[in-house]
Amino acid sequence: MNISVERLPECKARLSAEIPADTVADTRKEIVAAYTQQAKVPGFRPGKIPTSVIEKRYAGPIEDELKDRLARSAYNEARVKEDLAILGIAQVEREQFEADGSYMLAVEVVTEPEVEIADYKGIPVEVQKMEIEDKMIDDYLTNMAKQQAVPTDVERAAGPGDLAVINYTATLDGAPLADQLEEQAGPLAKGDGHWVDIPEEGAEPQEFIPGLSKAVEGLKSGDSKNFAAEYAEDFPVEAVAGKTVDYEVTVTQVKARELPEINDDFAKAIGAESLEALRENVRGQFTQQQERTRQQIIDNQILGHLNEEMTFDLPQHIVFNETQRQVNQMVSRGYEQGMSENDIQENQEDLLKNAESQAKNNVKTMFILDEIAEKEGITVSEEEVSQRIYMMAMQQKRPVKKVARELRDNNAFGEVRQDIVISKTIEFLRENAVVTEVDPPEEGA
Repeated sequence: MNISVERLPECKARLSAEIPADTVADTRKEIVAAYTQQAKVPGFRPGKIPTSVIEKRYAGPIEDELKDRLARSAYNEARVKEDLAILGIAQVEREQFEADGSYMLAVEVVTEPEVEIADYKGIPVEVQKMEIEDKMIDDYLTNMAKQQAVPTDVERAAGPGDLAVINYTATLDGAPLADQLEEQAGPLAKGDGHWVDIPEEGAEPQEFIPGLSKAVEGLKSGDSKNFAAEYAEDFPVEAVAGKTVDYEVTVTQVKARELPEINDDFAKAIGAESLEALRENVRGQFTQQQERTRQQIIDNQILGHLNEEMTFDLPQHIVFNETQRQVNQMVSRGYEQGMSENDIQENQEDLLKNAESQAKNNVKTMFILDEIAEKEGITVSEEEVSQRIYMMAMQQKRPVKKVARELRDNNAFGEVRQDIVISKTIEFLRENAVVTEVDPPEEGA
């Protein structure tokens, strides 16, 4: 077989192959022989069908399989002789049988990038020192206590951290707002026995009527007050979007949160043996969280360093597919954060630009890590794959066998194996990095 390869930009190559007639004939005989053994033709016993009948009845499928086998043999020879790592076929330029029985093939293929690996051991990394202070644990336990606080009526004005029970009505341009709203938006216009959570100092209010908690603060039971609520232009209820609505509010009750005392009884009520055991448990949670954050910071610096140090072409079809995936993720996050269809359309250009930038970075990182894994001989055992599938099933709260069956049906075991290789390679780089701990910046710096 004569093979020639012309390297092209953007991770492409033109592969030309001339497969001699005797190879074509031998390959065809193998295919016809397989059909003869397996085919079922009325009037003939299996395995006893004449070759001429097989070739006539299955002419199309035989030729398709012949082309496929010959092409695959050419790709394999190009991989061995020309070190051509083919990711896919971009375009078939020529595929034909010549008069002498030989086969000519010319295709444009997508190839893996040629990655010249920079030094990847001893990458310098800086990470801020992380300490768990007693105040962090105290604040965490205080928040836990607040979640179990019991509202208790008090005879005083509502203050930060309190709850106020109110009745209210609204008017817009002098007319009752209730007459101008759809039924589902009624709570914007009127409410009886509505509880208002007044945030503590520095905390953001959780309210659907703008300025309600601030207006109620300082009022006691029986007090009334008028205030103007200014709704944002993008507020989802069109009738009030961008408008100022007048509210009349009357407080019927003020409730303070009676926090349980943080002691051994409090700890036992939430499943700990003692307050000291609870504090140690919280400290352990903070330690795990800080370690995850620390590793993420280190990993990001390592991957950023490698991306800056190496430059090579990327396969555009892989970048395109990854860009589409990033766009889908960004749109989904946008909807989750309350963005509308119009918001998505208005920011489409920026969204695509950010998605493409992230895609290029992800694809480049993948090829860098693959190359490092190959150089370091980082592999994945069947036991590691099984363990990963078990963890996936536990996270999804589904039977392991069902998850494994879905992965098999979707040919996704390779993706699982690749994910493990990437994780092990990043861990290897982290273990071989030079990490320097630095003091956090001073407050106000």
